[in-house]
Amino acid sequence: MSTRRDMAIALLGLPVIASAVKPDVSSLSEAAARIVSYTLFAEARGEPFKGKMAVAAVIQTRARRLNISLTDVCLKEKQFSCWNDLNSVPEFYRSGEGILPADHVARSDCYGIAWVLMTSTRKWDHLTHFYNPSIVTPSWASSLRGKRTIGNHVFGYMD
Repeated sequence: MSTRRDMAIALLGLPVIASAVKPDVSSLSEAAARIVSYTLFAEARGEPFKGKMAVAAVIQTRARRLNISLTDVCLKEKQFSCWNDLNSVPEFYRSGEGILPADHVARSDCYGIAWVLMTSTRKWDHLTHFYNPSIVTPSWASSLRGKRTIGNHVFGYMD
């Protein structure tokens, strides 16, 4: 695979021959939906629906501020932990085999949210960052404004 994006798409069940096909992930495509959906799933699958929506708001705000696509935000290095190791995408996510019932619901929610996010012109909450304080407290956490806890994550924004 020639790029991080090609590898991500291939890992999510969309075989791509990088030399022959340039995947359309910058707009409304199945590839883009899968990348955004997996990001939501991996970052917030155990969270309430509102938590998944808050992660989506972070993705949208970053895309808007940086003037880049949603997939570029998701795949940007060191932005979302689920993409730090491209070989860590769980097999059950790609194949659907052995997936827990709760994960079926979360996966469905995330896929739906991804399409809404990709097609919506509405500006969502202006959230820019989130973290799970039971796992890590990042150096920037004390600078986060408008903090609110949704599920296990703390969300907020930075100017």
